[in-house]
Amino acid sequence: MPRQHIQQTTQVLVVGAGSAGVAAAVTAAESGAQTLLVEASGHVGGTLARQLLEHSAGFHDTAGNQVTGGVGQRIVTLLREYGGTPGHIPDDVAYTASRTPVNHAELSMCEAILLRRAGVRLLLHTAVVDVGTGADGRTVQEVTAETPGHGRITIRPAVVVDCSGDAVVFALAGAAFQDDQLRATQPASLLLKLGGVDFGPLLEYARAHPDDFRPGSRFGEASNDHLNMWGFGKLLARGHDKGVLSWPRTELHLAGWPSRGEAVLNLTRTRTAPGDLGGGEVYLQLAQQVMEAVAWFREYVPGGRRAYLADVADRTGVRESRRILGRATLTRDDVVGARRAADSIGQGAFPIDIHDAAAAGLSHTESVPTSYDIPYSILVARDITNLLAAGRCVSTTHEANGSVRITATCFTTGEAAGAAAALAVRDRATTGTADTVSANIGPDADSVDVGSIDVAELQALLRSRGAIGAR
Repeated sequence: MPRQHIQQTTQVLVVGAGSAGVAAAVTAAESGAQTLLVEASGHVGGTLARQLLEHSAGFHDTAGNQVTGGVGQRIVTLLREYGGTPGHIPDDVAYTASRTPVNHAELSMCEAILLRRAGVRLLLHTAVVDVGTGADGRTVQEVTAETPGHGRITIRPAVVVDCSGDAVVFALAGAAFQDDQLRATQPASLLLKLGGVDFGPLLEYARAHPDDFRPGSRFGEASNDHLNMWGFGKLLARGHDKGVLSWPRTELHLAGWPSRGEAVLNLTRTRTAPGDLGGGEVYLQLAQQVMEAVAWFREYVPGGRRAYLADVADRTGVRESRRILGRATLTRDDVVGARRAADSIGQGAFPIDIHDAAAAGLSHTESVPTSYDIPYSILVARDITNLLAAGRCVSTTHEANGSVRITATCFTTGEAAGAAAALAVRDRATTGTADTVSANIGPDADSVDVGSIDVAELQALLRSRGAIGAR
């Protein structure tokens, strides 16, 4: 029998349940908006939780001042209560002032707890496949999604917040994108977790060969719960010269849990073709690299003889794909110049961190001396009135994206987008027809303009939620 086509309405639709999407959905719901969150995978947490990122980064500037609060900090606090993180700790490799190690599975569960507490409706295994716009192309009227149980469903939202990472809603709606995106997109990676690592010999090697690691690195003890290492260039060169590693790398990023004998390796990388966005062919290439990395670790890294592959990220890690064209664009000069913005909704402070698949190491890094403002206008679609972005796909240049894409900053942009969406639908209900006001859930997208909300009110709402830098 054909499955029934289901239609739903919601005030705020959030697409993508990663760091930005969770923050956006929690904030919109807590701010009074009926909120629906759809996620293509079977769980929440996105790249940070399911790509096995070594840690969350970007919560502090170089001087140690916290720049991310709000929902991002609430997630860390809840996770710490459950024992899934030590909180913000000094960065062992002196790249940033702090890092925030997480138990990936527990992070996902804690984010789900916050979503439930906020009253967010969640649809998993639900991929957006089509977007219908109004006659003039300036409003999103319908979003079509594919579900495993009900087939295709049509969602009629008042406001959409695209936190998909790849700006899926923007693309399907025909929205504009940055025109530099195809010239220098960063490579994709697949992170892996090893078990059975003996950190005693590994750390002895590090202390005996400090020149094989990032200058300023601190090496912990095998009894520690957490450590961070950046280097191993000499051992990587040996593995490449012997044909164990098929791709050249000058550096390995290793996050360790010595007391558990576990380590996450950020080592693999490959090019992404324009439009591929980390698809199947990329995954097949990275799978080969994962197994080569395990073989190399066992043979060349002291303490690695009994290491085994304990886990692999459930998704290809895409550092950069589509970036929207917003009502403003954040640039490299804005980031390194600590530029202030009248419509600031938060701050960023992570270095400009750019990887190049054609290079054996990072393409370049650039320190950010102090925090910079994130303008609300880089979240707002230039050409569609009821569409916002949050996460790595916000309106930035390639260089600025190297800082903004970090998870702590994604929490910040997600919270701001969720708050703005809630204010926009409230304003629409207040000024709409009597029927619209009484129903308070009808889509009525034509009357919503997220670019016309009172920015001062948005900033006040964010400050009341503990956000930092909303001026």
